[in-house]
Amino acid sequence: MTLPVVQKCREELLALDREGREPALHARLSQLVSLLDFATRLVWTARGDEVPDAVLGFVMGELQASAGVVYVASGKRGFERRAARGLVHPAPEVVTPRAGATHAFVPGAQEAELEQAGIAMLCPVLRADRPVALVGLGPREGGRGYSDEDLEFLESLAAMAATPIEAGLTDEELRRVNRDLSVRVYQLQNLFDIGRALTATLEVEEIERLVVTTVMGYFLATRAALYHAEGDALELGHARGARPGALPLRLPGDLAALSRELPGPRPAADLPAGALRDAMMAADIAIVVPLLAPGRLAGLLAVGSRPGARPVAPEDLDFAAALVRQAQAALEAARLHRMRLEKERQDRDLVIARGIQLGLLPKSSPRLPGFEIAGESRSCLEVGGDYFDYVPLAGDRLGLVIADVSGKGTPASLMMASVHAWLRALAGSEPAVRVLERLNRFVYSSTETSRYVTLFYGELDPRSRRLVYVNAGHVPPFLVRSAGGEERLRSGGPVLGLLEEVTLEPGEIELGAGDLLAAVTDGVTEATSPADQEFGDERVRQVLAAQGGAGARATLDGLIAAVDSWAGPAGCGDDLTALILRAT
Repeated sequence: MTLPVVQKCREELLALDREGREPALHARLSQLVSLLDFATRLVWTARGDEVPDAVLGFVMGELQASAGVVYVASGKRGFERRAARGLVHPAPEVVTPRAGATHAFVPGAQEAELEQAGIAMLCPVLRADRPVALVGLGPREGGRGYSDEDLEFLESLAAMAATPIEAGLTDEELRRVNRDLSVRVYQLQNLFDIGRALTATLEVEEIERLVVTTVMGYFLATRAALYHAEGDALELGHARGARPGALPLRLPGDLAALSRELPGPRPAADLPAGALRDAMMAADIAIVVPLLAPGRLAGLLAVGSRPGARPVAPEDLDFAAALVRQAQAALEAARLHRMRLEKERQDRDLVIARGIQLGLLPKSSPRLPGFEIAGESRSCLEVGGDYFDYVPLAGDRLGLVIADVSGKGTPASLMMASVHAWLRALAGSEPAVRVLERLNRFVYSSTETSRYVTLFYGELDPRSRRLVYVNAGHVPPFLVRSAGGEERLRSGGPVLGLLEEVTLEPGEIELGAGDLLAAVTDGVTEATSPADQEFGDERVRQVLAAQGGAGARATLDGLIAAVDSWAGPAGCGDDLTALILRAT
């Protein structure tokens, strides 16, 4: 746009030119009018990024230059090309200023490139002695050179252009900042929405679906996939947009190596050369983002290529990193929720198992003429592998059983229940040694090779006061005679379940009035103190001797109290069972 006053000045200068008066004054006035026109055009330039082209067009027109280029200062890359006209060959996109130079503003290599493009000189555009742009011009039309007046006029034009160009740079920076802010707001809105959706579910499959869908929508990606750690590898969890088989079901490389290659989000093309990079490039993946958990790699988000092969910007990687942090937190919450549900289920199962196990133990001690009997079993965990029982036999006899299954917890309790059922079914059907030999074959064939049972089984005839017994690798029971002296009931053979066939030898004793038989598991003899010392056989003897003529129940309570006191606050380290038989 040209102001009316400028147009009027031009008309009067044309009239002076026709009259041929005052040529020098006419030239100066013409330059002033051009400068006024130039200033007017710059003021009316709508956008800051249009200023370089407006400057170049006006300068080339006024000086009748054959070619021209404008470079604008960029904080990152020196001076970037923003406008060009009439070039013989493309000018460099970026030129670097040479410190301390005035007109020769670029290194020699770039001067040669500018000359090849048709640029004969560069004029700096200064703002407070600081270059904000460079105006390059080719030879004047007709091959004429530039006079001193032309160069002086060019410097005036450059001085007038400095402020608009700097304002344009400021405007451009503001628009860039606004764009960045808009992107950040959009990202935050997306993260807020996905965060709200992720916290609304505790299902791993739904979380993976939400993450994949969100990242595809944000990047407009053709495909996306989420891998999660399984053992020492990454396996495909949820994927969208890819044909079956296009994405590998398992990523190559172990987790430790992958965590070193992926400290953070990065373009797939920037991955180190290797199997992972090859797999991602073959699957048309553009971005890979690790899901990091403390001290380990928990998963990987793979994002496919974007429309038009748009490059990956730093803010894109920032968004992907923020998204996977939310995803990892949600997946960890879902994992903990599953663990809590599984723990609750196991606790319910243990309560049921505990009830079943307690149901297998005797509810009360049998009444037997001439004898007192007391027994107790206490599991170190919710359920255990210790067991004792009273089995009624023909002829008013009574079977006495105490056993210890290897291990603790649920597996031991299940095996204990099986031993209980088999022994109940077989007891009394044939001699004691045959019963245990058959039980050995059952345990051997139905359990793992590392499982076994130590068991003491005796058949008591109250009328003859005789006890026929077999000790299959169990802690030998203590027999304390009322007249003094002590015996250990060792006759029998090896533990049950380790060998397919065993040979057992029976033993037999007769109980006199006041004699006491104490059968215990190793939870009594091997109970450890805070100083890591075992209770031991000798302390069992001392406790039994200290009870004197106490009844069976009192003797049992005294023995258990002594073991508890020995173990201290730490409590049990193994299941504890004891059975006391006293002849009255």
